[in-house]
Amino acid sequence: MTIYSGWFPCVIASSAKLSGAVALGKPYDFLEVIVPTLTSCDLSLHVAESVGGTYQQLGGTSVVKAASTGGFTDVWKLLGFENIKINSSTTQGAERTFQVRGGRF
Repeated sequence: MTIYSGWFPCVIASSAKLSGAVALGKPYDFLEVIVPTLTSCDLSLHVAESVGGTYQQLGGTSVVKAASTGGFTDVWKLLGFENIKINSSTTQGAERTFQVRGGRF
């Protein structure tokens, strides 16, 4: 049986590349991501041990997505982390709000 968190907004501000931090509340195996329409880019997932910690890109190509102009839903490996940020390879031309939720088996 899969256990899910609630949905959380994850916002990249206008003229920015990195979202604010989202604390999912518990460690999860994967992250469901509703990707909004974007300025063409690739996306990567950054994680930390605590909300105020140092965020690093989660390694591997499984968490770098060629998002193009967005407008889709995807599932990313989270590997037991609970504090996340989403990074865009290019500056976004407007505020972009992703919806994310964690899941574990």
